[in-house]
Amino acid sequence: MEIRTSVDSDFLEVNGTRFYYEVTGTGEPLLLIHGFNLDTRLWDDQVEAFSQKYKVIRFDIRGFGRTPATEIPFTLYEDTRSLLQALGVEQAHVVGLSFGGMVAVEFAVACPEMVKSLTLVSSGLMGHPRSEQRLRDTERFQEICQKGTREDAVEMTIQMWFDGPGFPANDAAAQARERYRIMTEHAFSLPEFGKGLSVLSPPPNERLEEIHVPTLVIAGDRDYPDFLQIADVLAEKISGAQKKVIEGSAHIPPMDQPEVFNRLLLEFLEQHS
Repeated sequence: MEIRTSVDSDFLEVNGTRFYYEVTGTGEPLLLIHGFNLDTRLWDDQVEAFSQKYKVIRFDIRGFGRTPATEIPFTLYEDTRSLLQALGVEQAHVVGLSFGGMVAVEFAVACPEMVKSLTLVSSGLMGHPRSEQRLRDTERFQEICQKGTREDAVEMTIQMWFDGPGFPANDAAAQARERYRIMTEHAFSLPEFGKGLSVLSPPPNERLEEIHVPTLVIAGDRDYPDFLQIADVLAEKISGAQKKVIEGSAHIPPMDQPEVFNRLLLEFLEQHS
Protein backbone atom coordinates (compact mmCIF):
# COMPACT_ATOMS: atom_id res chain seq x y z
CA MET A 1 0.00 0.00 0.00
CA GLU A 2 1.25 3.44 -0.88
CA ILE A 3 1.92 5.68 2.12
CA ARG A 4 0.61 9.20 1.77
CA THR A 5 3.03 11.79 3.07
CA SER A 6 1.64 14.92 1.41
CA VAL A 7 0.49 17.43 4.02
CA ASP A 8 -1.88 20.32 3.33
CA SER A 9 -1.12 22.98 5.95
CA ASP A 10 -2.49 26.49 6.08
CA PHE A 11 -4.45 28.99 8.16
CA LEU A 12 -8.25 29.39 8.23
CA GLU A 13 -9.82 32.64 9.33
CA VAL A 14 -12.96 31.74 11.26
CA ASN A 15 -14.55 32.91 14.51
CA GLY A 16 -12.28 35.90 14.83
CA THR A 17 -8.87 34.22 14.68
CA ARG A 18 -6.55 32.36 12.27
CA PHE A 19 -6.50 28.64 12.97
CA TYR A 20 -3.41 26.73 11.93
CA TYR A 21 -4.36 23.32 10.57
CA GLU A 22 -2.93 20.33 8.71
CA VAL A 23 -4.77 17.76 6.58
CA THR A 24 -3.11 14.52 5.46
CA GLY A 25 -4.52 11.54 3.56
CA THR A 26 -7.97 10.66 2.23
CA GLY A 27 -10.91 8.69 3.54
CA GLU A 28 -13.26 9.28 6.45
CA PRO A 29 -12.25 12.42 8.39
CA LEU A 30 -10.33 11.84 11.62
CA LEU A 31 -9.99 14.93 13.83
CA LEU A 32 -7.15 15.02 16.39
CA ILE A 33 -7.45 17.57 19.23
CA HIS A 34 -4.32 18.28 21.29
CA GLY A 35 -4.04 18.91 25.02
CA PHE A 36 -3.30 21.97 27.14
CA ASN A 37 0.05 23.69 26.45
CA LEU A 38 0.54 21.44 23.42
CA ASP A 39 -0.14 21.79 19.69
CA THR A 40 -0.45 19.80 16.45
CA ARG A 41 3.02 18.28 16.93
CA LEU A 42 1.57 16.06 19.65
CA TRP A 43 0.24 13.82 16.86
CA ASP A 44 3.43 13.46 14.79
CA ASP A 45 3.58 9.71 15.48
CA GLN A 46 -0.02 9.19 14.35
CA VAL A 47 -0.35 11.05 11.06
CA GLU A 48 1.48 8.68 8.74
CA ALA A 49 -0.11 5.55 10.21
CA PHE A 50 -3.66 6.91 10.05
CA SER A 51 -3.49 8.91 6.83
CA GLN A 52 -3.23 5.67 4.86
CA LYS A 53 -6.92 5.06 5.58
CA TYR A 54 -8.28 8.34 6.92
CA LYS A 55 -8.31 12.05 6.17
CA VAL A 56 -6.35 13.16 9.23
CA ILE A 57 -7.11 16.69 10.43
CA ARG A 58 -5.21 18.37 13.25
CA PHE A 59 -5.24 21.99 14.32
CA ASP A 60 -3.92 24.33 16.98
CA ILE A 61 -6.58 25.34 19.50
CA ARG A 62 -7.11 29.10 19.84
CA GLY A 63 -4.23 30.47 21.92
CA PHE A 64 -1.88 27.51 21.38
CA GLY A 65 0.71 26.59 18.79
CA ARG A 66 0.39 28.88 15.78
CA THR A 67 -3.24 29.90 16.36
CA PRO A 68 -3.34 33.39 17.91
CA ALA A 69 -5.16 34.08 21.16
CA THR A 70 -7.98 36.63 21.14
CA GLU A 71 -9.86 38.72 23.66
CA ILE A 72 -13.30 38.19 22.11
CA PRO A 73 -15.90 35.76 23.51
CA PHE A 74 -15.59 32.24 22.12
CA THR A 75 -16.41 28.58 22.77
CA LEU A 76 -14.19 25.67 21.87
CA TYR A 77 -17.05 23.61 20.46
CA GLU A 78 -18.00 26.41 18.07
CA ASP A 79 -14.35 26.81 17.06
CA THR A 80 -14.23 23.09 16.28
CA ARG A 81 -17.49 23.12 14.36
CA SER A 82 -16.51 26.18 12.32
CA LEU A 83 -13.12 24.73 11.45
CA LEU A 84 -14.61 21.45 10.21
CA GLN A 85 -17.31 23.22 8.24
CA ALA A 86 -14.73 25.49 6.61
CA LEU A 87 -12.85 22.34 5.56
CA GLY A 88 -16.02 20.85 4.09
CA VAL A 89 -16.31 18.13 6.75
CA GLU A 90 -19.82 17.12 7.77
CA GLN A 91 -18.87 14.34 10.18
CA ALA A 92 -15.61 13.04 11.69
CA HIS A 93 -14.13 10.51 14.04
CA VAL A 94 -12.99 12.73 16.92
CA VAL A 95 -9.97 12.07 19.15
CA GLY A 96 -9.01 14.34 22.04
CA LEU A 97 -6.21 14.15 24.60
CA SER A 98 -6.45 15.59 28.13
CA PHE A 99 -7.87 19.12 27.75
CA GLY A 100 -8.54 18.13 24.14
CA GLY A 101 -10.65 15.29 25.50
CA MET A 102 -12.79 17.85 27.30
CA VAL A 103 -13.10 19.78 24.04
CA ALA A 104 -14.11 16.56 22.26
CA VAL A 105 -16.77 15.75 24.87
CA GLU A 106 -18.20 19.26 24.67
CA PHE A 107 -18.25 19.07 20.87
CA ALA A 108 -19.96 15.66 20.96
CA VAL A 109 -22.69 17.04 23.23
CA ALA A 110 -23.12 20.33 21.34
CA CYS A 111 -22.83 18.95 17.79
CA PRO A 112 -23.71 15.23 17.95
CA GLU A 113 -24.52 15.02 14.24
CA MET A 114 -20.88 15.86 13.40
CA VAL A 115 -19.31 13.07 15.49
CA LYS A 116 -19.07 9.56 14.05
CA SER A 117 -17.00 8.13 16.90
CA LEU A 118 -15.27 9.51 19.97
CA THR A 119 -11.90 8.64 21.49
CA LEU A 120 -10.96 10.22 24.81
CA VAL A 121 -7.30 9.90 25.81
CA SER A 122 -6.23 10.80 29.37
CA SER A 123 -9.25 13.07 29.28
CA GLY A 124 -10.04 15.71 31.83
CA LEU A 125 -13.57 16.15 33.14
CA MET A 126 -14.98 19.42 34.43
CA GLY A 127 -15.74 19.30 38.16
CA HIS A 128 -13.81 16.13 38.92
CA PRO A 129 -11.67 16.58 42.07
CA ARG A 130 -7.89 16.51 41.80
CA SER A 131 -5.98 13.78 43.60
CA GLU A 132 -3.80 14.66 46.60
CA GLN A 133 -0.73 13.71 44.58
CA ARG A 134 -1.66 16.07 41.79
CA LEU A 135 -2.46 18.88 44.25
CA ARG A 136 0.96 18.47 45.87
CA ASP A 137 2.75 18.49 42.52
CA THR A 138 0.76 21.49 41.34
CA GLU A 139 1.72 23.40 44.48
CA ARG A 140 5.36 22.54 43.92
CA PHE A 141 5.07 23.60 40.28
CA GLN A 142 3.63 26.97 41.31
CA GLU A 143 6.52 27.48 43.72
CA ILE A 144 8.97 26.76 40.91
CA CYS A 145 7.17 29.26 38.67
CA GLN A 146 7.57 31.92 41.38
CA LYS A 147 11.11 31.20 42.52
CA GLY A 148 12.79 29.14 39.81
CA THR A 149 13.57 29.53 36.12
CA ARG A 150 11.41 28.82 33.08
CA GLU A 151 13.66 25.81 32.40
CA ASP A 152 12.86 24.47 35.87
CA ALA A 153 9.14 24.93 35.27
CA VAL A 154 9.32 23.18 31.90
CA GLU A 155 11.20 20.24 33.40
CA MET A 156 8.65 19.93 36.21
CA THR A 157 5.87 19.91 33.62
CA ILE A 158 7.62 17.11 31.72
CA GLN A 159 8.06 15.09 34.91
CA MET A 160 4.40 15.48 35.84
CA TRP A 161 2.81 14.73 32.51
CA PHE A 162 5.25 12.93 30.21
CA ASP A 163 7.25 10.81 32.68
CA GLY A 164 4.37 10.40 35.10
CA PRO A 165 4.18 11.41 38.78
CA GLY A 166 6.91 9.75 40.83
CA PHE A 167 8.50 8.02 37.84
CA PRO A 168 12.04 8.63 36.53
CA ALA A 169 12.73 10.36 33.22
CA ASN A 170 11.31 8.29 30.37
CA ASP A 171 14.56 7.76 28.50
CA ALA A 172 12.98 4.97 26.45
CA ALA A 173 10.98 7.69 24.68
CA ALA A 174 13.75 10.30 24.68
CA GLN A 175 12.95 11.78 21.26
CA ALA A 176 9.27 12.18 22.08
CA ARG A 177 10.20 13.61 25.49
CA GLU A 178 12.30 16.27 23.75
CA ARG A 179 9.44 17.06 21.37
CA TYR A 180 7.19 17.48 24.39
CA ARG A 181 9.77 19.85 25.89
CA ILE A 182 9.82 21.98 22.73
CA MET A 183 6.02 22.27 22.69
CA THR A 184 5.93 23.14 26.39
CA GLU A 185 8.63 25.80 26.06
CA HIS A 186 6.67 27.37 23.22
CA ALA A 187 3.44 27.29 25.22
CA PHE A 188 5.11 28.99 28.17
CA SER A 189 5.99 31.91 25.87
CA LEU A 190 2.35 32.50 24.89
CA PRO A 191 -0.28 34.71 26.57
CA GLU A 192 -2.31 33.14 29.35
CA PHE A 193 -5.08 30.96 27.93
CA GLY A 194 -8.78 31.43 28.57
CA LYS A 195 -9.64 35.11 28.08
CA GLY A 196 -13.10 35.23 26.53
CA LEU A 197 -13.73 31.49 26.89
CA SER A 198 -17.15 30.19 27.89
CA VAL A 199 -18.42 26.61 28.11
CA LEU A 200 -21.59 24.82 27.16
CA SER A 201 -24.52 25.17 29.54
CA PRO A 202 -25.55 22.87 31.17
CA PRO A 203 -21.92 21.70 31.32
CA PRO A 204 -20.79 18.57 29.44
CA ASN A 205 -19.87 16.64 32.61
CA GLU A 206 -23.57 16.63 33.50
CA ARG A 207 -24.58 15.41 30.03
CA LEU A 208 -22.36 12.41 29.32
CA GLU A 209 -25.47 10.22 28.98
CA GLU A 210 -26.39 12.27 25.89
CA ILE A 211 -23.42 10.82 23.99
CA HIS A 212 -24.53 7.86 21.90
CA VAL A 213 -21.70 7.44 19.40
CA PRO A 214 -19.15 4.61 19.66
CA THR A 215 -16.62 5.72 22.28
CA LEU A 216 -13.16 4.54 23.27
CA VAL A 217 -11.60 5.71 26.55
CA ILE A 218 -7.81 5.34 26.86
CA ALA A 219 -5.71 5.93 29.98
CA GLY A 220 -2.10 5.36 31.01
CA ASP A 221 -1.38 3.39 34.17
CA ARG A 222 1.35 5.88 35.18
CA ASP A 223 -0.96 8.88 35.09
CA TYR A 224 -2.35 10.72 38.11
CA PRO A 225 -5.09 8.78 39.95
CA ASP A 226 -7.75 11.36 39.13
CA PHE A 227 -7.33 10.76 35.40
CA LEU A 228 -7.73 7.02 35.88
CA GLN A 229 -10.87 7.76 37.90
CA ILE A 230 -12.14 10.04 35.12
CA ALA A 231 -11.61 7.20 32.62
CA ASP A 232 -13.86 5.02 34.80
CA VAL A 233 -16.54 7.74 34.95
CA LEU A 234 -16.49 8.27 31.18
CA ALA A 235 -16.65 4.53 30.49
CA GLU A 236 -19.55 4.15 32.91
CA LYS A 237 -21.66 7.12 31.86
CA ILE A 238 -21.18 7.06 28.07
CA SER A 239 -23.37 4.29 26.73
CA GLY A 240 -21.38 1.37 25.30
CA ALA A 241 -17.99 2.99 25.85
CA GLN A 242 -14.90 0.77 25.81
CA LYS A 243 -11.97 1.45 28.16
CA LYS A 244 -8.32 0.53 27.63
CA VAL A 245 -5.39 1.15 29.99
CA ILE A 246 -1.91 1.27 28.44
CA GLU A 247 0.80 -0.14 30.69
CA GLY A 248 3.96 1.92 31.05
CA SER A 249 2.26 5.06 29.74
CA ALA A 250 1.66 8.28 31.65
CA HIS A 251 -0.54 11.16 30.49
CA ILE A 252 0.56 11.30 26.82
CA PRO A 253 0.09 7.78 25.33
CA PRO A 254 0.26 8.95 21.67
CA MET A 255 3.83 10.09 22.35
CA ASP A 256 5.24 7.71 24.96
CA GLN A 257 3.57 4.53 23.61
CA PRO A 258 2.74 5.39 19.97
CA GLU A 259 2.75 1.85 18.60
CA VAL A 260 0.36 0.55 21.26
CA PHE A 261 -1.81 3.64 21.02
CA ASN A 262 -1.99 3.51 17.22
CA ARG A 263 -2.96 -0.16 17.27
CA LEU A 264 -5.76 0.39 19.80
CA LEU A 265 -7.15 3.37 17.91
CA LEU A 266 -6.91 1.72 14.48
CA GLU A 267 -8.73 -1.37 15.76
CA PHE A 268 -11.47 0.80 17.23
CA LEU A 269 -11.86 2.93 14.10
CA GLU A 270 -12.02 -0.12 11.84
CA GLN A 271 -14.99 -1.36 13.86
CA HIS A 272 -16.88 1.87 13.25
CA SER A 273 -15.81 3.03 9.78
